Amino acid sequence: MIATNGLSNHEITFLAESDYFPFMKHLKALFKIFGIILYTLFCYAIYITVFLFLKLFRTSTIPWKNRLIEFWSAGLTFILNIKIQTEGAAPEPPFYLVSNHVSYVDIIVLYGLVDGTFVAKKEVRSWPFLGFMAETLGVIFVDRKRKRDVTRVNKEQTSSLKEQHGIILFPEGGTSDGSTILPLRSPLLEVPASSGIPIHYVTLYYETEEGDTPAGESVCWHGDAPLHTHMYQMARNKSITCRAVFGAKSVLDEDRKVLANKLHEGMVKQFVPIKQRVMQ
Repeated sequence: MIATNGLSNHEITFLAESDYFPFMKHLKALFKIFGIILYTLFCYAIYITVFLFLKLFRTSTIPWKNRLIEFWSAGLTFILNIKIQTEGAAPEPPFYLVSNHVSYVDIIVLYGLVDGTFVAKKEVRSWPFLGFMAETLGVIFVDRKRKRDVTRVNKEQTSSLKEQHGIILFPEGGTSDGSTILPLRSPLLEVPASSGIPIHYVTLYYETEEGDTPAGESVCWHGDAPLHTHMYQMARNKSITCRAVFGAKSVLDEDRKVLANKLHEGMVKQFVPIKQRVMQ
C-alpha cells in the first residue's frame, strides 16, 4: 500500500498524471511495445491467410494488402498515440513519392496516408522476422554499397509500379536527426527520370509533448542506437504529433541529378526542423 503522507485525492491524482512515479512511464512504454508486437503479428497472420486464399483463386492481392497495411498503420498510431496532421493532397496510384527520412515511424505514417510500397536498405531484410514480413509485403531492398544493385532495383520499381499502388523512396540514403534535409541521391530516380514520370514529395515533421523527450532524440532514429532501445525511448512519450506536408506540384526532369536537386529544393522550402534536445 502506498503512503499518501496526508495528500488529498486530487493531489495524488495530479502527481500520478504528471509521472511523479517513474515506473508508470516505464510500465506504459512496455505495454505499448508489447501491444505493437501482438498487433503486428495479428495483422500479418490475417494477411498471409487471405493472401494465400486470394492466390488460390488467382485474384489480385494488392487492394487487400493496401487496406490491411492501412489498418495496421492505424493500429500502431493508436497504440503510440501518434496524431497525424496533413497539408496538401496525397498522390493517387500509380505514383513516385519521395520523403525525408528520420525514423522507422515514417513508414508507419506513410503507410496510413498513401497506397504504396517502399524501397528500403538491404539491412532491413536481415532483421529477425520483420525482414521476412517486409519482403512478403513487397518491399524492395537495395544494397547502397553496390552500385550495380541499383540497376536491379530500378527494374523492380518498374514492375512494382501499378495502378493500385505507387513507389515510396527515401533518397537521402539514411535517417537523419531531423534538423535538416540531407542531399538526395539520384540513382534510384533513374526510372521516373528516363520514363518521364513526375515525382511527388512530402516532408515529415514530429514533435512531442512538453515534459517528453524532444522528437529529435526520441522519434528520430539515427546513429548507432539499437532498435529496441530507441523504441523504448519513443514509447515513453505521452503522445507524438506528426505533420505531413505534401508538395503542391509534382516534379519532372529527364536528368536524374537535376531531378534530385529540384526535389530537394522543393522539400527544403516547406521543411520545418525537428526540435532537438536543448543543451544545458
